[in-house]
Amino acid sequence: MPIGDIAQSMRTRMPWPVGQKVLRELDFARGQGWDQTVLKITNAHVSEEKLADLNEALREHLLFGEKSTRFYELDDAEIAACQTAAMSAAIESTAFSEAYPSLVDENQLAGLSSVPLLTAIEEDEEGTAFVFCSVRTIVVREPLGPEDFPGQSADAIFESFDEIIGLKNRRLQAVDVVWVPNAAGRADVRVDFPAGMAHEAVEAAHLILRNAFNTLVGAAILGDPVNVFRLIDRMYFDPNEGSVVEIGFGTTTASVKHEKMRRKGLNLRTESYHVGGKAALRTPIEPFRVSLVWRRHIGRDRFSFPELGLNSNSRVAGSAAPAMFSVIIRKCMGASDYEFVRSRIEHHLNTPAA
Repeated sequence: MPIGDIAQSMRTRMPWPVGQKVLRELDFARGQGWDQTVLKITNAHVSEEKLADLNEALREHLLFGEKSTRFYELDDAEIAACQTAAMSAAIESTAFSEAYPSLVDENQLAGLSSVPLLTAIEEDEEGTAFVFCSVRTIVVREPLGPEDFPGQSADAIFESFDEIIGLKNRRLQAVDVVWVPNAAGRADVRVDFPAGMAHEAVEAAHLILRNAFNTLVGAAILGDPVNVFRLIDRMYFDPNEGSVVEIGFGTTTASVKHEKMRRKGLNLRTESYHVGGKAALRTPIEPFRVSLVWRRHIGRDRFSFPELGLNSNSRVAGSAAPAMFSVIIRKCMGASDYEFVRSRIEHHLNTPAA
């Protein structure tokens, strides 16, 4: 596979803060941002081993990077049905499967399927990943300048506004994954959730992918997802669980607060304003939205920072039976980061209620 195709696919998939760390670990030259970096990589002369490493980094990001994840409980019979489907499934020749694990060029996505197509089946020691690809549209926000408004009207327009934003529909290749464990347990359904994709769109994508997988297996293997709402309280109130960088919560004074940590490396649990505000209340706060970041050592003075988003709202939190079915896992450099975050989720889901 041409190295330029791999580099361009990484640019399309990976946020720059993640991509530049991946490339540094692989000892590839980097420029200022993706444009210069893709050019450097494309013109580089590398060994077959380094090319394979780059390809593997891309493959891992397809499977684990920037995902909205749901979990489904599967028993032994359902696992067996999935394994049978994996052995008998025929992967059709499509633009997606021919390019995998690189992506189809964005200019060639028009006319390709918006319905998930089975593109690859990946096996590891713990389970089997069914990889589906489709075309998904996101809305990109772009600042506009006077040059975008020809004629004398531009000055009058910009006198009335501090900033003008244009919305543009953009086609992306979605890579969604259904991972099924080898033994009874929780399956992952990971839907691509790039920046700019609406929450409603990713929720719809989950339903479409579930239907596509059930059709492939020939049975309603994926039924109701696990309710993960309890993770919000359990992970926020565990002082040893990562750093809280964002929180939304309600108080007994009937107010709703939203706090976000801007300085990297700090933790809202111990931030003075947050601690002082909690101390002024007579009862504990009631979180409904929490984002956590972990600092994982990957080498000498080098760290990765995978992030978990648990996003509900005050209305759901105040209901008689609060439910949340998706978690958002971002900024993973690869499988190791994702599996670490998943292990923390698994730990808190399996911990009995106090």
